[in-house]
Amino acid sequence: MRYIQAIVFFLVALNMQAQDLQCNVQVVADNIQASNKAIFQELQNSISQFMNQRKWISDKVQIQEKINCNFVINITKFSIDQFEAEVNITSSRPVYGTTYNSPIFQHFDQEWFFSYAQFQSLDYQENANVMKLTTLLAFYANVIIGLDFDTYAPEGGQVYYNKALQLRNLAQGSAGWNPSDGRGNRNKYYIIDQLLNDRFKPLRSALYHYHMVGMDKFKDDNDLSRKAIYESLEKIRSIQEQLPNSVIFKVFFNSKRQELINIYQKADAGMKNRAIDLLGKLDPSNLTSYEKIKQ
Repeated sequence: MRYIQAIVFFLVALNMQAQDLQCNVQVVADNIQASNKAIFQELQNSISQFMNQRKWISDKVQIQEKINCNFVINITKFSIDQFEAEVNITSSRPVYGTTYNSPIFQHFDQEWFFSYAQFQSLDYQENANVMKLTTLLAFYANVIIGLDFDTYAPEGGQVYYNKALQLRNLAQGSAGWNPSDGRGNRNKYYIIDQLLNDRFKPLRSALYHYHMVGMDKFKDDNDLSRKAIYESLEKIRSIQEQLPNSVIFKVFFNSKRQELINIYQKADAGMKNRAIDLLGKLDPSNLTSYEKIKQ
């Protein structure tokens, strides 16, 4: 009996070590008329297990280092085993010495097309598009990990962006993966294209500076951290003016908008005005939101 218990504890511990993501998955099918609603719960469970029990990161990840992310999958069409969905994806990383999690990634993907049968196993291979659903999940898992690693080391996410690119290339030609799909340049194709494009390196440098020099030192010196974050935004400005409609800037400001407002609301008057001016240029459609910094 003790021998069996020891094996169980060993397998549980091994499984915990393999978990790199702390991924919360929610499948919503409120507007779908279906006789078998259990398939949606089963889909949710299967995706959660796939994301949370897989070894995504080559390095050993401690429990407290697992990357937090969320997938809210809204099923828009369903027939037998064919699904269409809109998916809201977010991720965050802890700020050193605090209980606060800083948002890193926020993207709304309106084009998920996949098949799934109840109790079906989710098969996946890194070098093949064996299943549309797992290719979608693995693509975003690698993007999330890459962005997270970029906040800890200069261009630290390169390996994971390359994996995401390979998956995109394998899936290209399928609906939802092409340059012209969805909302034009705000799609999966261009997210990874821009993350790996040398022209966008200042953004990746800004991610590192924003978090390691800014957010992670905020508890020690608020004013110096605000200055470092402002410097990060200036790095983004150096390329955003040349490539203003790029999806990766939309992703950044969708993630950071409220955080930036909170950061600069407690700054001195001079820094408040400078922040509003810069943010209004970088994210002009949301200038009204940044005006709240004055409040």
